[in-house]
Amino acid sequence: MDQESWLSCEKTAVLQGGFLLANQICQPEPLLSLKKEDWDRIGCPIVNAIKEICEHSLKDTKDRVHWRKRILCIVWSKILEVRNKDDIDIRWKEDPLFAVQNSLPDINHTVLFELVKSMSFSTIYVELLLCFQPAERCEELKLLVDHVTSSSTEADVKLLLEVWWELLKGKRGCLDALDQLFTTQCSRSMMSTTEPSPLASKRFKPDPESTCVVHVLFEGLRKIKEHLTSSELCYFALSNCLDTLYTNYLLGNATDLSIEIKLQNISRTVSLKKRNEVLDGFDLIEILREAQRDLAATLTPAETKPCGMTFIQAMQVTLEIICSWEVMGLLKMPSNDPSVLVIHLKDSLDRVLTSLEQPSHAKDLVGNGQTLNNLRVTLKGLTASLSFTVPESSAAEVANMSITILDNHLEGFEGLPGLFASKLSQNFSKTEWIQCLERNGSLFQTKELLMTLISTLTAKCQSDADVQHCIKLKNIIVNLFSHFSLPDKNATLSEMLSISRKGLHGFLPSSVTIGFSEELNLAFNSIIQSGANSSLDAAVSAVARVAFQNPEATLRRCCHMAVVNIGAHTLIAEILQQLSGLMSSPGVQKDNLLCRCLQDTVWSKLSSLQEENQFLQFLAEMMKCNITGSTGEKLSFLPPEEVLHVFVQPYLLPVSSSSSNLEFCLRLLQCTLSQETRSDSVHWIMSCSPFPLLYCLAQLLNECSRCWDQPSCCCLYSKWRNLIGLCVFT
Repeated sequence: MDQESWLSCEKTAVLQGGFLLANQICQPEPLLSLKKEDWDRIGCPIVNAIKEICEHSLKDTKDRVHWRKRILCIVWSKILEVRNKDDIDIRWKEDPLFAVQNSLPDINHTVLFELVKSMSFSTIYVELLLCFQPAERCEELKLLVDHVTSSSTEADVKLLLEVWWELLKGKRGCLDALDQLFTTQCSRSMMSTTEPSPLASKRFKPDPESTCVVHVLFEGLRKIKEHLTSSELCYFALSNCLDTLYTNYLLGNATDLSIEIKLQNISRTVSLKKRNEVLDGFDLIEILREAQRDLAATLTPAETKPCGMTFIQAMQVTLEIICSWEVMGLLKMPSNDPSVLVIHLKDSLDRVLTSLEQPSHAKDLVGNGQTLNNLRVTLKGLTASLSFTVPESSAAEVANMSITILDNHLEGFEGLPGLFASKLSQNFSKTEWIQCLERNGSLFQTKELLMTLISTLTAKCQSDADVQHCIKLKNIIVNLFSHFSLPDKNATLSEMLSISRKGLHGFLPSSVTIGFSEELNLAFNSIIQSGANSSLDAAVSAVARVAFQNPEATLRRCCHMAVVNIGAHTLIAEILQQLSGLMSSPGVQKDNLLCRCLQDTVWSKLSSLQEENQFLQFLAEMMKCNITGSTGEKLSFLPPEEVLHVFVQPYLLPVSSSSSNLEFCLRLLQCTLSQETRSDSVHWIMSCSPFPLLYCLAQLLNECSRCWDQPSCCCLYSKWRNLIGLCVFT
């Protein structure tokens, strides 16, 4: 973000004008010496300038948020620059904010804090606060706490609680450009403070061993506990205390809520906020994001454990403020129509009480068990006073919320696609559910989610008379599969084949699978017509798509095409070897599906020597070890032992077939025996009962010898004899 982008803008000029006017009103004192009680009189020009920039001239919410953060970044950087008194000759070269800062009067932290309070910038304030290193962050936070605990008002208390809650939520994912810029400003400020200066001794220097953010917040709340005059603020403050206790001292690992519970909690929060807020400014997407962050903040352990406050001390402060508010009558819980804050407090109480009941925490409290017991009794009393029923969102509200989450790809809802694909499908109209699935297909492109959708489709086909709806869903499922990567396609094909030879069609009525024959014809006709000029990847995708729908029908067509189309056997073999998911798994299927398809489709229908040769060459290609298994082993799509079992062994006895079939079987046997073995030590044929095979071959060879002297058989049997002999000695 270069220097010019901060200056060549009329909004920056408006901001400068607001500060200069405030500085003029402050005279004869400089704005640098502004006191908290003078803000209402002097801060108006600054507030008006920011409103003009962020509210009047900007309509887009993102632009408004950006400019709010930009303004706070300028103001805070100016304060750091004034405090550190950096060399101006260095600053104008290194500091991208130098020019805009130089046009502002000197200001102090009071201006920053009152600005944050007046404009409700607590969220942005914390985003920038987290750009500091931990020690500096603690120093800056203590300055804020000192500010709000002096002459406290309800607005001061609210600011502290909002900042506390935002700190509990932590960073918002990746740093944006403004975060990165301000992090650089903070680093420059820290380097400046390492050099001796007259101001250094006057500044607060936190001792990492004696103070921390948790300590600063708890002590700040203790100081102003009497200034909380409304029950809602007390609920907010107590929730913060309990959530801090839980995430900093009690929670060891992140709690993983089921997606159903998470969705119900967030839907309830959004519904309550929608009821209580003005709808004109209601940004549903932002409310959803914040509700997700709020929930995650209470279920995730703190990144660093407190170093300046023990668990006992934190419990003691919590007990002290609860007792104080109970005496003031501020913790009387509503009996009905609870607010978001009351429901949050109930959840916080339940989490902490459940955790305190665990024996594992007793070892940390040796000699201080009374404090733990007192806190437990006090919290149980508060829980007992919460007699209201927590409102539940309706199925329709949860369904609509889930569509919004999916449409906007919101983070933190990783389990939602699975829930949407199964249970939530019952809570939508058919059109609404299908349209959302189509819009968000990229979220469902995993094998597990696809299988869930198949289960949903199967259930709908059994219970739904709307055939067109089922066809639409089937087409979406097929399209989702088509966008899988090749490894994912193969994994899915393998799982489908293990369930049914007919794949997806094995679960569906014929009324839903109508039109598949035409799709199958089109896929293979285009492949055969394109031939060598076609893209292998495109051909593999086309075959995978129809194989997903019906693997058996697809393999039958592959077998037919490989034999009857001259030269097609090589291309079909290459395609199938890419689709290892169609390989039959030993022990899962009773026999090899490709062998079955070859046997049913072409084995007894070979009508010419050309077809026999293509059949033989196709089998030879399919028996090659061109596929790499999951552990790196070499595999063949069609194991030679399967070919031997199906196409050779049943036809070896002279009485079992005609002489032409026997000759072809011997050629097949020779082909299988010529295939490389997958093991260096044991040939594959040793697993195929080789001795009966040798016995049959010996019998055939003996028959050939008997006919050797018969002139009419000489030519034919000499050919057999040579083939048999070659097979025996291979």
